Amino acid sequence: MVINQSNASILIIDDDQDLGEMLNSYFEVQGYQVSTKNWGEDGLKSCIEKTPDVVLLDIRLPDLDGYEIVKRLKNNRRTQTVPIIFLTEKRQREDRLRGLSMEVEDYITKPFDIQELRLRVRNVLMRYRRSSLTNAITGLPEKQLLIETMEENLQTKKFGIVIISLQKLNEYRDLNGFVAANEVLRNTVIILKEILQLEEPSPFLAQWGNPNFVILSNAEQTDQLEKTIYQNLFSKLENIYALRDNLAAKIEQQLELKIFKKIVNPNVENLQKIILDIEHLIN
Repeated sequence: MVINQSNASILIIDDDQDLGEMLNSYFEVQGYQVSTKNWGEDGLKSCIEKTPDVVLLDIRLPDLDGYEIVKRLKNNRRTQTVPIIFLTEKRQREDRLRGLSMEVEDYITKPFDIQELRLRVRNVLMRYRRSSLTNAITGLPEKQLLIETMEENLQTKKFGIVIISLQKLNEYRDLNGFVAANEVLRNTVIILKEILQLEEPSPFLAQWGNPNFVILSNAEQTDQLEKTIYQNLFSKLENIYALRDNLAAKIEQQLELKIFKKIVNPNVENLQKIILDIEHLIN
């Protein structure tokens, strides 16, 4: 979906009701769909139930602070890629550094210029639109491109799907940090690309959110491809991380790395069923 002002949604989480009403009115006039929550828990629930295109988030809230909200949103598969802008009166350098270290899009201090805020929101949405088709960490095609490719394949013949799911990536990130988790993603992609370059014809590798990789292949090569990935991915990841982790559990156990496969028959399956099947397998 192309994000523009006529369909972009903003969730404001701020306990200052006057400010919330002012921002709500201002951005609605600009053509955005806006909702406002005054409590952190309410904001989290709203964000998960109906994922917005951008979140404007205060740090000081009556129940949860903004840092905790960011952590929970980043650790939830539905909301981990939602752009977040801190909008706060916490002006100290250490507060800004802490906020930006959590991979939020921007950090704006109160009082602020409303025109500047509008432009910053617009710029975040434009960056998100440009980057939404490729994963920012791995450079792989993201979910939308994958869905479009599956839709094209449904017009021709049977095809196979192999899913590699890092089901405890969020827990690994909590324990080892964002940098280490991103490194795992990039190393996984390097290994998968090495495996796939030996395949003919070359399968299509994409990402379904950060923890999941999806490969589209010819139906005939799917079984062998799954075996090859199983035989090589675990061992190569282990070679990278064994010395570093010393006596810790093997990396595939830390990540709870799982592999699934399915053969798609276009005569009996439609795109929506395939998407639901993938969601069921990875959740």
